Amino acid sequence: MSLTDTSPTRRPAVLFALILLAWATSSPHPAVAQTSAEGEQTPARLLAAAKSWGYQLHKFDPDTLAASPYDMLVIDYSRDGKPARALTPEEVDKIRVKPDGERRIVLAYLSIGVAQTYRYYWKWYWGWVFGVLSPRWLGSENPEWRGNYGVRYWHEGWQKIILGGENSYLERIVKAGFDGVYLDGVDEYVDMVKEKRNARALMIAFVKAIAERARVLKPGFLVVPQNAEALLADASYRAVIDGIGKEDLLFGDDVSQQPNDPKSIVSDVVRLKLLTADHKPVFVVEYLDAPQEIERARRRLERYGFIPYFTDRALDSMRVGDVPAPDHAADKK
Repeated sequence: MSLTDTSPTRRPAVLFALILLAWATSSPHPAVAQTSAEGEQTPARLLAAAKSWGYQLHKFDPDTLAASPYDMLVIDYSRDGKPARALTPEEVDKIRVKPDGERRIVLAYLSIGVAQTYRYYWKWYWGWVFGVLSPRWLGSENPEWRGNYGVRYWHEGWQKIILGGENSYLERIVKAGFDGVYLDGVDEYVDMVKEKRNARALMIAFVKAIAERARVLKPGFLVVPQNAEALLADASYRAVIDGIGKEDLLFGDDVSQQPNDPKSIVSDVVRLKLLTADHKPVFVVEYLDAPQEIERARRRLERYGFIPYFTDRALDSMRVGDVPAPDHAADKK
């Protein structure tokens, strides 16, 4: 049913949705790029002032990333998920400098709700023999994303991998010199409610624990979750994060590159606006190819006050503007 349906039984809901949409498309609260007493731009303030961003997890090259124009980048800490091919502090420092010499924010991707078989912590026998050799925190494999397993993120074993000690995933990222983490798998709490009634609260507590530990290791360390925008209703959660990433806000929620349900869009925008009202940025990635669709989506997202980026769902290339970078074209041959 579209928002233009004016049947008597639909009018109140339609009116309410239109009111929410009007508020969501109103002029956004401006990002506050404050400076310290000494005039220094802190990572949080640089992030809040960002006007563009890029997102690439596979097949990346530090030189290509450094040559991109974006104010913020989300990349993996390692070229293949293993420590042997992790980025060095020198490489991260190089990526941190934009071609014009200005400083940019570099965040490391970190999945906290999903375990991935190509990561350094994975044991080859996990998932075999009906899972009898798997740790208690390991859940079932995602049939749409082979090699990705949901996790019971409240278990001590999983939390130790993520933030427990000097060999933890988080500490590896901090030591590599990243400005912060881009947390994926936060929305896993939705599936885990069937096992834990307080799964939502446990995920909020997990994100808070990551932020607390990271900022002990490196003051000013940034925490930017992806998706799970329903958690933004919790003011304490909003207070501990520095921004949010959102996939498929306008397109691809059900079918790749197809428009989402207008009511779903309105609901998501209203939630995301809770964070822009706190003067924290919203980074949206849409997996689109058609130039006309991209341009329309860009204008719409910018009206919301969000920062758009357009790429392929494989996240194995970096687009500059709406045009893939040269190495992207080579990969397609």
